[in-house]
Amino acid sequence: MATGQEFPDDFEPATLEHPARNVPKPVMPEEAKQETEAGAQAFLDYRADAQWYLMQTGDASLVREVTSKSCEACERQFTQTADVYSSGHWAAGGLETYQIIPDSLSMSENGIYTVPVGVNNRGAKIIENKEVAIEQEPIKSTDDLDASLAFEGGSWVYITASPRGSL
Repeated sequence: MATGQEFPDDFEPATLEHPARNVPKPVMPEEAKQETEAGAQAFLDYRADAQWYLMQTGDASLVREVTSKSCEACERQFTQTADVYSSGHWAAGGLETYQIIPDSLSMSENGIYTVPVGVNNRGAKIIENKEVAIEQEPIKSTDDLDASLAFEGGSWVYITASPRGSL
């Protein structure tokens, strides 16, 4: 996992035959509660793990807790993934990581941090009736996205990600 959390010995990734089993629930590291660049990175690592947990289980509760409700694209993704599971299907893969460009954390006048990030997505598959119905290709990019984050009440909140320079 992006946070370095260990996978239990009985974890089984999803296959065409079954969804993932014994999926570890991500735990937010203490460092992710600090208003620093390292804290923002630890937070993004946790959020990536929470999003991966959604992909493995259909449970969006963890990633929703740390994502602003104003992120309409996020909400659509969370709902669509949960709907896959509620209809008896599942997902495989979906691990995504973000790497903050060093020394780039900056807060705007409105209190929102803009963070240029590199993204590594290993791809994902939606499995329906034991067949791959949808496949997302892996993505690796070092210069395409800016993430918007807020630090409120002692914790980070993910607002959105947009093409570099558009925020």
